[in-house]
Parts: sequence; C-alpha cells; structure tokens
Amino acid sequence: MAAVAFGADNRRMESAPKVVALSFVTQDVNDVQEFFARVAVPVSAEFTPADRPYRYRYDQLACGPVGVARAGCTSGLRMHVPDLQTGYAVAFADGRIRSHHRGVSTGISNAAAAIYQPEGEVHSYSESGCESYMVTVERLALESTLGALLGRGITGPVRFGPGIGLATGPGRSWARLVRAVAQEAANPDGLGAQPAVLQPLTDAILRGLLLAADHPDRMTLHEPARASRPGSIRRAVDAIHADPARPHTLTTLAASAHVGARALQQGFREQLGVSPMGYLRQVRLARAHDELRSADPSCTGVTAIAHRWAFAHLGRFAGYYRAAYGCSPSDTLRG
Repeated sequence: MAAVAFGADNRRMESAPKVVALSFVTQDVNDVQEFFARVAVPVSAEFTPADRPYRYRYDQLACGPVGVARAGCTSGLRMHVPDLQTGYAVAFADGRIRSHHRGVSTGISNAAAAIYQPEGEVHSYSESGCESYMVTVERLALESTLGALLGRGITGPVRFGPGIGLATGPGRSWARLVRAVAQEAANPDGLGAQPAVLQPLTDAILRGLLLAADHPDRMTLHEPARASRPGSIRRAVDAIHADPARPHTLTTLAASAHVGARALQQGFREQLGVSPMGYLRQVRLARAHDELRSADPSCTGVTAIAHRWAFAHLGRFAGYYRAAYGCSPSDTLRG
C-alpha cells in the first residue's frame, strides 16, 4: 500500500516534470519489504496464508509529485506503513481491503476509496487476492493546486474525510481516470511514459481528487468563479503560443497568468468562448495543420506530427482535425 511519492523531496510546481516508471514482480515477501524501503518508505508485509504460493506485482508511473500505481497479489496480504511522511494517498481496489489510519477503519473496494493523510501510520489487510490502485501526492503539490483553484494561499494541510464514494458522480469519473493511467504503468515504453501526455493526466487526477473528495473547500470549488482580468488571459494566451507542445495544464497556465485556475477558466469562457485547455488544443491543431501542409509524406507520417504537438490519441486527433478543417490529417499531408 506504499508508493514512491511518499517522502520524496518537495518540488516546485513550475519545474519541468520527470516521469519515473517502476515495475516489480516477486514471490518473496522480503523482496516486497526491501523494494518499498528502497524507493519509498519502510513497510512490513505478510502474505496469508504464509504456506501457500503467491505472486505480487507492482507497477507505477510518477510524474513530478504525483504517482499512480497498480498492485496485484494472488493471496491475502497484510501491510503496515509506519509513517506516510509528506505524502497524501488514496487507495481503492478490485476486491476487498480493510485499512486503519488515524483511528478510523475504512473498507476499500471498487466502490469506496480510503484517503490517507501525511504523518500517520496505515494498517491494511485483505483476506484473498485482489488488485489495488493507489494515487500518491506530495503535500506541497496538492496544497498548491488547491490554492491555484481557489485563487488564494493555503496555510495548512487539506483536511480530507476518510474516504471517497466511487459508485456514482465525480468519484466514479475520478476512479475511471486513475485506472486508465494505472494501465499505462505496466507499459513503460508507451505514451503514458511521456511527460507531454502524463503531466496533464496527473494534473487532472490531482484536481479531480479535490473536486470529488470531502474537505472544507470542496463546495467553494463547485461555485462559479469570478472571471480573471484581460491581462491575465493575455499572459496565459502568450504562454500557450510561446510553446504549444509543452505539457501545459490548467494549473501551470494559471500560474503563468498569476491568477486562480477557476478564474482563468471563467475568463477564457467569457472572453474567448472556450476553456484554456480547449484553446490550447486549437493552437496545437493549427501548428499540426501547418506542418502537415508543408511536410513530405515520404519522410513524415501523421502519427509523428500528432505526437509532436502533444496529441497522444491518434483517433481523437483525427476527429478534432476533421471538425476544424473538414478533411482528415492524411488528406492534408498528401496535399
């Protein structure tokens, strides 16, 4: 139940993201303890029943201060994490797990997630084999993101409730996004290992957590925001045009505009009729269109150009392109 993000050095939100991919498979409980002690925090683990064969697998993608992991075990598993240090964590599972954190016992399943706060031990127990998912977030990153959404500073830790319902509403959508990213963790050579693809996804997971989980500022996040001033919009637009292929997120654009993320969204809608990320997509499409028109089809393909402009999903890129230009990207490339 531990992950690499626990205890990591705090990173400034504006620094370039680094993707770390980890995969680990073992049949030895000592290997599990040594692995987590080396890459995250010390844990104690016990497979039950101990006299039966078992297999444990762990895959994780971490982008800057956010980690998304999937772990599978063929037997029951007891784990104890003595201290989460500086990390928040959220866990759910395909199966049933009981966990205990800060005096609260929580049931973990595909319909309910547990939230773990910094500076507290975690006990977890599953009676049979299951697959679990975990998101870890450094405290500074989560609090900075909340502050960006609210447009004001955050002076202390976010006081989450003990869990999130995943059966309906925002929790269900959030869990679906986590699963999609976790699937990529087992494919380190795929697009999920690219910062331009992974950073927007982990940023969406981070913001989605703040919208889905219970905490004192949650209702404020769902209220309409005051629009930012034209100067702030111009700064964000300039940042987009300066480097459209950069893995921009709503949080980084708001930081470049010196305004809260929600105010930036409202300002874009009122002044440009589109969201910040929608505007970014339009600019990327225009750059891709220019490159397709000038490229030599014998040397360059549609896929390479799409990826160059941060479109990870070729089918979606083709759909956006056809809606904007009335033809397919390959038609433009062939002239």
